[in-house]
Amino acid sequence: MYVDDILLTGNNVAEINHIADLLHAAFRIKNLGDLTYFLDFEVARNSTGLHLSQCKYTLDLLHDTGMLDSSPAPTPMAQTSRLQHTGQLLDPDEASSYRQLIGRLIYLTNT
Repeated sequence: MYVDDILLTGNNVAEINHIADLLHAAFRIKNLGDLTYFLDFEVARNSTGLHLSQCKYTLDLLHDTGMLDSSPAPTPMAQTSRLQHTGQLLDPDEASSYRQLIGRLIYLTNT
């Protein structure tokens, strides 16, 4: 079994190191040092704690969709609009890109 990411955190460094040693003995894990980026979250540490940001993830999403230069809008469409199918269906390549974009937006809004 392969696991890509694991994060150990706490206020007892000795205990964290002990758990890391146990995990390493069983799975040969690699310690990447202080946390800076994890699961599309940028992590910054200061005296008050950890601060999480998804700014880079959001900018990457806008760049990948060609919308980096877009202007924000309070509501992109009228709230009373009714959706209806009036055009051609997306070809399979476009549908896959659309589904991927929707998945990225769902991840962004849920995290």
